Amino acid sequence: MSALDAPACRPDVQSFLTSALLLALLVGAGIVAIGIIRSRYRDRGADGGDWESALAEYKNLRDKGVLSDEEYRKIRTLVEPRVDR
Repeated sequence: MSALDAPACRPDVQSFLTSALLLALLVGAGIVAIGIIRSRYRDRGADGGDWESALAEYKNLRDKGVLSDEEYRKIRTLVEPRVDR
């Protein structure tokens, strides 16, 4: 009977394999989560210029007299992206 066949070693091997499988599943789930987050971030970044065109439309409305200067300023503070400096 070898040392690997001893009953005391089998639970250690089984425990190691279970831990390794659990770790592999967690790493795989992390990779999938990162991929999903990156794709959503990329999709959101693709419309980064939309705020500029929306703001230009609101400016046109202000210039036509549809919006007051105060309304335009409020809209501008809501539409423009926040820039941390």
